[in-house]
Amino acid sequence: MIFNRIISLLIIILIFACQFTQIEAMPGVSAQAYIVIDAKSGRIIKSHNANTKLPIASTTKIMTVILAIETIENLNQKIEVPPECSGIEGSSIYLKPKQKVSVIDLLYGTMLRSGNDAAATLAKFAGRNDPEGFISMMNEKAKELGARNTNFENASGLHNDNHYSTAYDLALISAYAMKNEIFRKIAATEKYKTESMNNVFYNKNKVVYQYKYGTGIKIGYTKAAGRCLVASAEKDGTEIIAVLLNDNSWFNDSYQIFDWAFENYKTYSIVEKGQFVKYTPEKNPVFIDDSFRCALTDKEIQQIRFEAIIEPEHMSSDSETKICGSYNIFLGKNRLHTGTLIMK
Repeated sequence: MIFNRIISLLIIILIFACQFTQIEAMPGVSAQAYIVIDAKSGRIIKSHNANTKLPIASTTKIMTVILAIETIENLNQKIEVPPECSGIEGSSIYLKPKQKVSVIDLLYGTMLRSGNDAAATLAKFAGRNDPEGFISMMNEKAKELGARNTNFENASGLHNDNHYSTAYDLALISAYAMKNEIFRKIAATEKYKTESMNNVFYNKNKVVYQYKYGTGIKIGYTKAAGRCLVASAEKDGTEIIAVLLNDNSWFNDSYQIFDWAFENYKTYSIVEKGQFVKYTPEKNPVFIDDSFRCALTDKEIQQIRFEAIIEPEHMSSDSETKICGSYNIFLGKNRLHTGTLIMK
């Protein structure tokens, strides 16, 4: 009888151990550095050498394109290709000096075909004929997004010893870019027929047509950087971004990561904008000011903890709303998110 009980207990322990391993074990990744994040919350799911500064090749163009979209008012306007922006080494869409090309075609040419000439033309135009000005804008934007281990020296990703980023920083930049609808549409496009050129661009990023749930975003390669990939995929409302730097199995590794992530994680709505929280000591109702969703395992959702902090009231910029405190979302002891509490 005692022996049978021991065997039963061991079986139960083994079952739980197998379940834990199934959730925690991610397929092996051959990248020198990688990171896997939840696109909605920015939560880091898995990483390795994520803060190591490395060359990033044409994944640089993620910043180039999102900054051009935000800076150039009319994306359909035609601009003239500066002579110095044609004939650039590496990937190209074969622009000719003084050729008239629409900005939108340059954006697609930069993202889908990784055209260094297209990126240089965008940089010069968006930088008001000062490419160095645009590079400064790229670096300022990186710092604004929290990508503090990044430094850009050009808009294309051609090798420069001072041009680098990290898997973590690229994830931040990519998650930001993918929230822009124009950028998102471009990154997900398999084939694009140009409006101002006699050309069709096919996306070099196989994720968008090889992986069932692929949504973007950019590949890159130089001898110094190796094969670099920022990939995104979305299934049932959960979107994952994977950054793989110097990875010879870049696409296969990303697909395995996505399969594993979608098998083990799903997005939960933790709090919703306008959700009632509590009353202040003066009996005024307090509400959540912003929604927060996060990818979690079934086990992790049980460990979520909410903390509300009521602070002395002060008027916000909106005269109809009073900020009255903040709230924190914890996963165990780790803080996942901090938001604002308001009174209406």
